[in-house]
Amino acid sequence: MRLLKVATCNLNQWAMDFDCNLSNIKQSVAEAKAAGAMIRLGPELEITGYGCEDHFLELDTVAHA
Repeated sequence: MRLLKVATCNLNQWAMDFDCNLSNIKQSVAEAKAAGAMIRLGPELEITGYGCEDHFLELDTVAHA
């Protein structure tokens, strides 16, 4: 049997703060790799942040994400 280490994360993301959110994601990927994880699972909307439902109606949200 082959084992696979999976890392899960719950990041402190901010709605529409793409630069900070990306930095947090990159940090969590580095930590997952350092811990020996082969797969890193993050939450949905981790790039755009949570609670940005109203911003999805803006034309540039998809471009930035």
